[in-house]
Amino acid sequence: MRPRPAFHNAAWPARPRGDAGVFIQGCGATPRALHKQQEQLMTVDIAVIGALYERYLGRTPDPQGLQHFQAFNSADDVERAIVGSDEFRSNGGLLSIPDMPVAWKICILEKAKLIFVPIAKNAHTSILTALLKARGIDWRTLPIQDDLDAKHGTDDDKIHAALAGNNTGLLLKDLSPGRADEIMKDPEYLRVAVFRDPLDRIVSACNHFFVQELDNPMAQRHSQQIVEIFGSAPDGESNLCEYWLRRLMKFLMTNKHVAPDAHWMPQYEYIRALKIDHIVPIERLDVLEKMVAARSGERLDIGLLNVRGSGHGKHDAIAKEVREAVEQYYWLDRHFYELGKANIDALERQFDERK
Repeated sequence: MRPRPAFHNAAWPARPRGDAGVFIQGCGATPRALHKQQEQLMTVDIAVIGALYERYLGRTPDPQGLQHFQAFNSADDVERAIVGSDEFRSNGGLLSIPDMPVAWKICILEKAKLIFVPIAKNAHTSILTALLKARGIDWRTLPIQDDLDAKHGTDDDKIHAALAGNNTGLLLKDLSPGRADEIMKDPEYLRVAVFRDPLDRIVSACNHFFVQELDNPMAQRHSQQIVEIFGSAPDGESNLCEYWLRRLMKFLMTNKHVAPDAHWMPQYEYIRALKIDHIVPIERLDVLEKMVAARSGERLDIGLLNVRGSGHGKHDAIAKEVREAVEQYYWLDRHFYELGKANIDALERQFDERK
C-alpha cells in the first residue's frame, strides 16, 4: 500500500496534484486509456521512490505505492507526501523541521547561512521584498493563483500570494524535507527573528484591517470573524482603532481555544518550536542588513513598505485598561522585544568587526 496521507506539516501547505490523483483512482477511464495516461505522467524514477521509502518508512515500496508516486510531478513532491503520511508520523523517524503556524514562510538564506523567521506586521513585506531583490527576483513577474488576491489585493497581499504559489527557492516550503532537515540541523546557520513593540504591532493591525481597509475583500479575510461577532462600529465613533482593539482583545482573551489570525497571533508563537539565536528589534533592521552582508558578502537593502500610520490609534488615545489588556496578553512578546533591544548594540558590534 502507498502511505495514507495525514494532515500536512505546516512547513508544506497542501498542494493539488492536478489530474494524477484522479485517474490513478480510476474515475471511469478504460484500462487502455488509463495505461496511456499513466505512461505520460510517470516522471519520478523508481529508484528515487525506493530510496525515499527506505529513508522515511524503512521499507521497499509496494506496487500500489510505486504506481501512485510515479505519477507525481517531482521527487520533492513524493518526499513531501511521504513525510506527510500517517505511516511516517507514526514511526520513529525524526526530522528537525518546525511544525508550527506558518512555518512554510521561514526564509532560508543559504549563502549567508541564516534562517529568518518572518512575523506578520513586523516589516514582513519589506524584508521579503529585499530578500527577493537580492536573489534577482521581481515578484511582479510571478503568477498569482488566488483570484481574490489578483483582483483586490494590494502589493502587500500580492507579494505574499506570489511567494505562496511559486517556488522562488527562498522559503522553507520550496525545499525538500531532506534538505530542510539538513539546514535545520546545521550548527553554522543562525536563526533570527524581528520583534516589535506588541502595542505598536496590534495598533498597526487594527488600523490596517479594521480602519483603513475594512471594506477591502482581502482585509475581510482577517477581520470578518471579529466583525461578525461584534457588529459594525457605530456611526460617529471618534476612535475606531481603540473601538476595534478593545473588541479584538476581548475576543482573544475569551476564545483561547481558537487559533488567532497571523496578524494578531503572539510573536512568540512564530518561534516557539525553533531555537532562536538573535532577536532584532524592528527599529534596528540595519543590523539585520549587516548580518546578511557580513555572512554572505551581499548587500541587503530593506525599505519600509506597507507602513500603517497610527493616526487612528496613538497610544495615549487608547484607554489604560485596553493597553493593560494588550500587555497582559502579549507579555512574552514584550519580554523578547525588550531582550532584543538590550542586546542589539552588542550584536551590531559583533558583525561590524567582521567587515
